[in-house]
Amino acid sequence: MLCCLLLPIAAQAIVTLGRDIELEGFVEAKNILRTPSFESAELIMQRNIGQLESKYYFLRDSTAFGRFNTGRLEEATLNITARGFYDSVYDIREEYEDVRAQSAEYEIKLREAFIDFVLPPFSLRLGKQQVVWGETDNFRALDIINPLDLSWHWARESWEDIRIPLWMARGIWDIGKIGVVEESFLELIWIPADFKPNRVTLDPDRPWAFFGNGLPRPANSVIVGNQAYDLNFNLRDRKPDQTLSDGQAGVRFKGLWGEFDFSLNYFYGFSADPGFKIRSNEFSITGNTANVFGDLVHPRQHTLGLTANYSEERFTNSVIRLETAFTTDVPVAVAAGAPASVDPEGDQNEQANRTTVMLALDRPTWIPWLNKNRTFFLSSQFFWRRWIDYDESFRGPPSTIAATLNGNVLPNRFVSVADDKIDQNEFVITFSASSSYGPAGLIKPLFVFAVDPRSTGAYNRFQLEYLYSNNIMFRFQQDLYWEMYDNDPGPWGLGDIWGHNSAQSRHETIFSVIFQF
Repeated sequence: MLCCLLLPIAAQAIVTLGRDIELEGFVEAKNILRTPSFESAELIMQRNIGQLESKYYFLRDSTAFGRFNTGRLEEATLNITARGFYDSVYDIREEYEDVRAQSAEYEIKLREAFIDFVLPPFSLRLGKQQVVWGETDNFRALDIINPLDLSWHWARESWEDIRIPLWMARGIWDIGKIGVVEESFLELIWIPADFKPNRVTLDPDRPWAFFGNGLPRPANSVIVGNQAYDLNFNLRDRKPDQTLSDGQAGVRFKGLWGEFDFSLNYFYGFSADPGFKIRSNEFSITGNTANVFGDLVHPRQHTLGLTANYSEERFTNSVIRLETAFTTDVPVAVAAGAPASVDPEGDQNEQANRTTVMLALDRPTWIPWLNKNRTFFLSSQFFWRRWIDYDESFRGPPSTIAATLNGNVLPNRFVSVADDKIDQNEFVITFSASSSYGPAGLIKPLFVFAVDPRSTGAYNRFQLEYLYSNNIMFRFQQDLYWEMYDNDPGPWGLGDIWGHNSAQSRHETIFSVIFQF
């Protein structure tokens, strides 16, 4: 147990039981120290994770269970993935006692469970699963089918590990050649009754709670008519019902046109990021208490997109990637007192249309003064997101600030404000470089940099992996968040939110040991 507490572990090899069962998985111990001002450190995570993946080939070569002929149905497999974790930091640190009561310290659940059927030229996957669309890395445009669990380490983990699998049906028709298009297929997705939003924690006692650009405090007051009242906040979650009428569906066509690998994508679903509507007609004051009522809403959305990549070998020896998406009815907060033309219902929430464009360049490059034996893989991405029907009253996530009255700060009183003005055009630029050193390339460094040129927030990661054996890997990471100037926070979750205050910044030193089997 001591080894699991002190190390993060991973190892790769498939264990076979007989001819039909395959097992693989990993055990990882992840230790995170937060160093807000680089002068001290606090342990915020000691997460021990175990995952087991199994595959059972119950139908091979058109024969099920070794005895029943299935005709054209050639193959079927049952795939099950289970994962559990125990975060011992909630037992080590007394200040996390309230969080421990919310079962933040452990979890065991069935992560994926699906059956694959192969009946050429068709294949079908039924069950709890992930579906990945798009060409982007770590920013979402078309990769929106599965929501994300951002509650325990924001988006700083592999998205394969933080996507929330959904119960769905996924079918693929391998078409082949259609005119000038080769290697084409048509993919259909149906999510009949399983909707989940992105998971975010707002509890300021949690290490990766989201509290905007303000204080790590819950709002407990409102100021009305030059008087402070206690806040009684009533929130109603109006998420879609688990019924067939609230199902979601998508279709993708993918193929190869000359040297262009492309896809056309369409998804009809609900927004995983909720909108928040104030029910102003139900506001009331009882004694010293102000009663505020609100609804969380997930509007229906249409997302239409295109992806393409092209290997340009004549001049740049690089791969050029493109992804673009148009999304309707994105929920957006509206400032209080906005004109009726913008907020006709007066609930401080509207839906707007939005486009996203990503252009990326990937290139293997030999830099002999850094590595004489192996190339570096360099990748850069440029994102541009634009609100089509933009208005200056659009606001980002609210923040909590100290309550003031007549210029005086009220002790132990905090109010929520919506002062994060959204820009019509939002940008982010990323760059990463990776290589390998030593015999067989067992030492692998990684450098990541992301910057929002408008809000001037930035994020850095320095990572070093060492494959100690076929089963054991050590990983060291240093994550840094920068706020270059005192600007409004940007929309990407970079340094302007996580690094805006030296006492609250979330610089982290991470040490993991991973054992895979």
